[in-house]
Amino acid sequence: MAKIHYPKEEKPKRNKTWYKKKTERGLSAGQIAFRVLVIISAVMLCISYLSIFIDPAFMALPYFFGLYYIPIFLLNIALLMVGLIKMRRYLTVSLVALLPSLFFADLFVKFGSEEKSVSGDEVKVMTYNVGGFGLAAKGMDSSQALAKICEFAAREAPDILCIQEFHTKDSTILAGILKFLPYRHSSFSDGKHLTGDITFSRYPIVDCGYIHFNESISKSIWCDIRINDVTVRVYNCHLQSTTFSFAGTLERIAHKGEITDELKSVHERLSYTNIQRSQQVGAIHDHIAACPIQTIVCGDFNDTPMSYTYHHLASGHQDSFAEGGNGLGATFSILWPLLRIDYILVPENVACDRTTVTRLPYSDHYPVSTLIYF
Repeated sequence: MAKIHYPKEEKPKRNKTWYKKKTERGLSAGQIAFRVLVIISAVMLCISYLSIFIDPAFMALPYFFGLYYIPIFLLNIALLMVGLIKMRRYLTVSLVALLPSLFFADLFVKFGSEEKSVSGDEVKVMTYNVGGFGLAAKGMDSSQALAKICEFAAREAPDILCIQEFHTKDSTILAGILKFLPYRHSSFSDGKHLTGDITFSRYPIVDCGYIHFNESISKSIWCDIRINDVTVRVYNCHLQSTTFSFAGTLERIAHKGEITDELKSVHERLSYTNIQRSQQVGAIHDHIAACPIQTIVCGDFNDTPMSYTYHHLASGHQDSFAEGGNGLGATFSILWPLLRIDYILVPENVACDRTTVTRLPYSDHYPVSTLIYF
């Protein structure tokens, strides 16, 4: 019996008009803007990584990207999230730019403290920029701020306490405070009102001195402290500040309305102070290199971990927060939690644990403490 062949149904031809229209139309203005923003943000983040290697006295531009590392990093995270939803083709750009941040994350934030097996003599070290006792919470005068800081120090009972920006009209008051730390070394600026840095110690100070900086009233003081059978040199540093007020800058912008001129002025001042700070870092680094004993570097560096200042001074040391911190490491109350500028750097061959940043209202800085085992 012959097979009956039925005519095949012809498949309807696919209308490709919609596809052609899409390709001919190209990217929308919003898509182009997004892609440009992704590329610019990624480049900015990569430049911020370079800031740790480049001396701002040689080239200042990378410093500013390092200074703004946190907001630049958050911008790239936000763009990555948007890319996951809508613009997946550009995920790679943001992802590659963000990967190096994994190496710097523990300099800003730590979650979960590891239990460490430690041995040796436990020494508690604390650093605190007290802001001249004039930057305490509203309703608190300088004498009250001093009293509160002394109470806090007595409760915490550090063995070594490095204080920056101690302001007083009479240096004789030093003999009457923090008596549980009988050994001390200080440096005060000349003038009617004395401002300076002090290192207090429970252990004997067997030698001490200063590192003078050119064209600056700032100094770094150092002490050789005998801790039982070990002598360690402690550097108490207050590096050149930015010399401008965030609040004052915003107030001038509000009154004048000239944002561009004000920001230009701020960046010019930052460039100048960066050069000064670079010279100070070099002097301290050379002094440490010539030191025959172990060194601890404490103080207000006025720079973030994404800076030449920090990485140059941290050479040969451990960052106590990266080793034993927990939570957010920011130490500057203004624009918290963006700025971490106060540090305790310890020798590479000693253990450190339980690094703490305590949020107190007695200064514009927060105190940092850590336990070190010799």
